[in-house]
Amino acid sequence: MSARCLAARAAAVLLVLAIASCSTASNQAALTTGMTADQTVQAMGPPDLKDSVPDPNHSGATVLRYVWLDSGKVAVFGSNDRVASIQQIEPSEKAQAEAEARTQPPSTFDPIATPLNYTFFPIKAAFIYIGAGLSCAEGATCQKPKLPDPSHG
Repeated sequence: MSARCLAARAAAVLLVLAIASCSTASNQAALTTGMTADQTVQAMGPPDLKDSVPDPNHSGATVLRYVWLDSGKVAVFGSNDRVASIQQIEPSEKAQAEAEARTQPPSTFDPIATPLNYTFFPIKAAFIYIGAGLSCAEGATCQKPKLPDPSHG
């Protein structure tokens, strides 16, 4: 195989990786006040929780509330069926992972596995980003993938 052919293949692989990683970031829409319920679902995907809560303006009515657990966003709609307020909550999965990280003892250095884990981490991360890009292209929710710690294989 010639050097020119090898360089062309490497460039093609890098282009695919760049497209896959960019596709996950470009499809993320922002949640803003004034959006309708349909616009919020289009921007954020279907909510994980959907309920009615007492109106924060104390009008005695109930208003709609959507909660997205993965992103930690809460949208409270007003009486005009538009987003009146947006709140950020701490997702329970994140809080649980942080608590586990604090209680775990630090990993020991393995002279063989640790360098290999760090050496092959970029390849593992590339496959994770390709998978996230493909799932986004299929129509699933588009979000930045969570990468594992390189020292844990």
